[in-house]
Amino acid sequence: VVVTFDSIIRTLKCSMNSLKFVCSWKTAPINHSVKVGGLQLEGCNFDGTRLTENQHNSPSLSILPVCSIAWIHKATSPPYPPGDCIALPVYYDNTREKLVTCFSIPCAGKLTQWIQCGAAIFLKNSS
Repeated sequence: VVVTFDSIIRTLKCSMNSLKFVCSWKTAPINHSVKVGGLQLEGCNFDGTRLTENQHNSPSLSILPVCSIAWIHKATSPPYPPGDCIALPVYYDNTREKLVTCFSIPCAGKLTQWIQCGAAIFLKNSS
């Protein structure tokens, strides 16, 4: 992703400080985006449009749908309204020792609910 970030800075002809990181599960593409798949979600589920509660028989980890990540100009509107999203931590693995970044994920405004359930995203499983 570092090479992509450098090429985006050159393509957009702007400084790193004028960009923000976004992710989207919408079908409409984001310019200069990278598709990411295989991410794991713990503490809740994601139906492709918003977070949903786990049921008593839900697995502890679920696979997120493929998303697009990109660096965009700060003045550009994000893919989702800020009040409808929560910034979930993205950890390297499920030990939660190495924080990589945060993804804003739609949650229908129920921020406290997702914080209390310990929702987090993992790049890989530690086992």
